[in-house]
Amino acid sequence: MSYIHPDDRKIEEFIQQNIPDRSTLKTIAAALLKWFDKNIRYSRLDAPFFPLQRSDLDVLSMRSGTCGDYANLVVSVLQRLGYETGYAYVHVDCYGDEQDHICAAVRDAGKWILIDAAQPYRKWYGFDCPHREYELLSPDAFLKRMKKEEQYWAGIAERYGNALYAGLLYAPWIHEEPIFESDDALEHIFFLLFLDKEKKAAVYAYDMKYTKENGIAPVMCIISGGERKFCFSKKKAEGIWDNAQWSEAYAEEGIPEEWKTKGFAELKRCAGEVFEKIKEAVDLPEIFTI
Repeated sequence: MSYIHPDDRKIEEFIQQNIPDRSTLKTIAAALLKWFDKNIRYSRLDAPFFPLQRSDLDVLSMRSGTCGDYANLVVSVLQRLGYETGYAYVHVDCYGDEQDHICAAVRDAGKWILIDAAQPYRKWYGFDCPHREYELLSPDAFLKRMKKEEQYWAGIAERYGNALYAGLLYAPWIHEEPIFESDDALEHIFFLLFLDKEKKAAVYAYDMKYTKENGIAPVMCIISGGERKFCFSKKKAEGIWDNAQWSEAYAEEGIPEEWKTKGFAELKRCAGEVFEKIKEAVDLPEIFTI
C-alpha cells in the first residue's frame, strides 16, 4: 500500500480546484496551507484504528488526520507538479522542543525546503519551516520505515490480544481541539490516549498556548481509573513536553485557588467533552475501566 498517489485523477482535480497560482513553490505552498486551514482537522476520532499512516486520498476523503497524513498529501501534490519531494522526520522542532513529528520536504533551486501543514507550525512557519533537527527521507525510504513500524506495532498489538490496538499503540496522539486563535496567538487542547499492559486506558489532555516565539503548556488533565486529576506548570519549562514542570496531581476539589484560572476551566470543560467522544470513537469497552 502506498501513501501517495500523485498520478491519481483526484490529486489532479485537487490541484485544479485549489491551487490557481502554480508559478512558484511559495504560491503553491500558500494555497496548500490555506486549504488545510479551512478543511482539515487534526484528529483520529473518525478512524482511530486506521493504519499508521493515512494516504493522500484518505486525507481528502476524511478531511482529518495527523502530521504524517498531512505530509502525504503535500508530498503527493508537489510530486504531481514536478518537484523532487521527500519527508522530514523531525526530532527537534523550530521551537526547540523534542518531537516525534513528520512534515513534507521539497527541493527547489538546489535547496531542501520544509513545508509543515500541522499546527502550530502552519500558522507562522508553514513554508520553509525552520525545524532544528530532522532526517530527510525519500518517499521510498519513508514508506519502508513506516511499513516496518506497522509490522512492529502489529506484533505488539497481538500481545494485547487485539490487532486493532496497533494504531493506538503506535500513535497515542488522537485529537486536537481548537480553543482560540488570533494573529498573535494560538491555543488548543491536545489529547493523547495511552494503553498500559493491562489494557487500561489513560487520556492526557494538555492546554497548549503558542505564539510565534514560544509555546507553553500551563495545565494538564489526566483521566484514568475513574478519576480526573489536574497538574499545573510550577516552573519555567525547558520545553513543551518537559515533565519536570508539573506539580503534583490534584483532584478538582483539592486544587489551590491560584491555579483555578480561565485556562483550567477551559481545559476541564473540553477534556470532559472530548473524553466522551474518544470513548465513543474507540468503542472497545475492555480498554476503558474509566
